[in-house]
Amino acid sequence: MVRIARFFKNIFLRVWRLPRTVTIPAFVILIGVGGVGIYKGVSAFDYMENNPNFCKACHTMEDAWNKWYTSEHKSQTCHDCHKTTIIEGAEQLIKFSLNQPEKVSKHAVVTDEQCKNCHESGNPRWRQVANTAGHNIHAEEQNISCVKCHAVSVLRFAPSKQMCSVCHEEQKIAVAGMANNHCSSCHKFLAAKTLEPERDTCLACHKAQKVQKITWPEDAPMKQNCQTCHKPHEKAEPIMDCQSCHKDIKTVGLHNLKTHSGVTCQTCHQPHEWVVKKRENCLACHADKPQHNPGVTCNTCHNFNKKGGK
Repeated sequence: MVRIARFFKNIFLRVWRLPRTVTIPAFVILIGVGGVGIYKGVSAFDYMENNPNFCKACHTMEDAWNKWYTSEHKSQTCHDCHKTTIIEGAEQLIKFSLNQPEKVSKHAVVTDEQCKNCHESGNPRWRQVANTAGHNIHAEEQNISCVKCHAVSVLRFAPSKQMCSVCHEEQKIAVAGMANNHCSSCHKFLAAKTLEPERDTCLACHKAQKVQKITWPEDAPMKQNCQTCHKPHEKAEPIMDCQSCHKDIKTVGLHNLKTHSGVTCQTCHQPHEWVVKKRENCLACHADKPQHNPGVTCNTCHNFNKKGGK
């Protein structure tokens, strides 16, 4: 560097000693040449840093470039996410120029901060993940890096179901009809409160009639989430332990009769409706009573919720 500085200093002094009729045009030429050199240098640096075509110039990057070009991140340049220092970039360029490798090794790691610059920026252009249920648990509490889930394949950012199984291997699906569902079909990562499926999430599929249709009357007394009774990771059939909530129900009113205590709750209380509103529910067992007060529901007279009910 010292020798280069001395070289330019000597040129400057020699030109300065020349007659003014020579020095002025010489300085104009030097400034012009220097300006063009600076412009070309800045343009070259900008091309290498900000133009994805520079990355494509390496033939081993063509597949990655094509996937970027059709991805959601097409509006971003490579270096918006893949950060390297000038020295690291120069080393990579030299390695490629000298060795001509068939494959490019990992050389520009995407940090969590780069992801957050867009996805926690509040800019509606990008999907925002700050303070969402799934990312609070995985990224904030468990400190799992973004790329562990979102970079399984090049520029395909949605985590696969298999990716979830890497950590949640024990969480198998026991319901055959749900086996092919992606985990995020039920566990909404962008939900505001919890990853636990909410009732509306379940009903969105079941009401579409693509699977078993569920009716849930607006006046149904129990509005808890479906997983209170349904445990798809444990058993295909609902796990119904009514007495875990209704602890003393079998000692109350007509529930206490032997004829009633010997049947399951669902024999009378139809799932999702629960309230016994139809005579047919009772007549299924009391087949000899079809003409007993016809048109009146049985629980109008027979009280199941008070001791001594008849």
